Amino acid sequence: MMIGPYPGSPDKIDGGAASALTYLSQELAGRADIDLVGIRIADTSTASQSMGDFGWPIADLPLGRLGLATQYRQQRQSLETLVDRFRPDIIHAQGIDLPGFIAVHSGVPSVVTVHGILSEETRYGADLKSRARSFLSGWLLERPTVRRASDLISISPYVTAHYGNLIGGRIHDVPNAIAPKYFGIRRSAQRGRLLFAGRIIKRKGVLDLIRAVAASRRPDTRLVLAGAASDPGYESLVREEVSRLGMVDRIEFRGLLDEASMLEEFSLAEALVLPSYQETAPMVVQQAMAAGLAVVATRICGLPYQVEHEVTGLLYEAGAIDELTRFLSRIADDASLTVRMGDAGRKAALERFHAARVADATIRVYESMYRRATAGIRGTARGGLK
Repeated sequence: MMIGPYPGSPDKIDGGAASALTYLSQELAGRADIDLVGIRIADTSTASQSMGDFGWPIADLPLGRLGLATQYRQQRQSLETLVDRFRPDIIHAQGIDLPGFIAVHSGVPSVVTVHGILSEETRYGADLKSRARSFLSGWLLERPTVRRASDLISISPYVTAHYGNLIGGRIHDVPNAIAPKYFGIRRSAQRGRLLFAGRIIKRKGVLDLIRAVAASRRPDTRLVLAGAASDPGYESLVREEVSRLGMVDRIEFRGLLDEASMLEEFSLAEALVLPSYQETAPMVVQQAMAAGLAVVATRICGLPYQVEHEVTGLLYEAGAIDELTRFLSRIADDASLTVRMGDAGRKAALERFHAARVADATIRVYESMYRRATAGIRGTARGGLK
């Protein structure tokens, strides 16, 4: 049983955790020894709506208005009903917040994959209310889940270092999975075309990127912003800055794209630029590497474990717009730079992030958990894992 933020359709995915969950599930669903069922954590406004064809059953677990205040009692009860229905051997929760919290209280052997670290994201909330909610979620859900989980999947050494002694169970180092289609992209890179893929929010540092592109003073530079604007106030600031700097004709707001459109953007871009102030192990970096793009990103959190400076990309200090500007100028001046880094990135991604490799490692975690759960129990006649 895989619990997490499944999107409404596998062809239009918003967010790194949803991407990682979908790609891993797609790979696991094709394995003969895995019987997969998905549980989608869904807002009540979208729960039970028709979903795209995932190829495996998915049930909704709706959110309620007072979930956090009651420590999601209703959701835990709903999960009990689903456990009785599907009888899983193992629950895999994607996220240290609600998915992980209800999984480790389910009574079923559970493993939790850490994606966003709530306690670190709190400071970048759009307003006081969202920051307060994030703080409470971190205190009431994140910390208890990290302590209680018998098995924790760390997608980056940054995760393990961050939680340290708070971790109460076994740690398994398994990165996020990237779908095979990203490795099959045929590159048609356009000189000067840069890609930012992610939500238009403060934490992602989009204003820094706009200012660096303007400061680079290269008229052939084009920046594509691909991602949902989940913070209207910040998006307004970004658009105002674009207008103030006279960059309207050089910056394109694409919004949230479906998978086909994202693959096209990866094929056309010369480099991916991610000026974030906080990340865990961003999926978009691994997608870009798989597609053969050079990556320019901040030297924060889990990014140095993904990108090797001067080999697969360029890393700079968060907020250092001058340094980012110099890197963009290097890319503009040396056409071979991004090609060399992109080739190295794709090779590294094949070895580390391909969905088949990640699924193999994940199944090994399941098998170790299954052996422990059934140790000493005689007479069981279960076949594959569910």
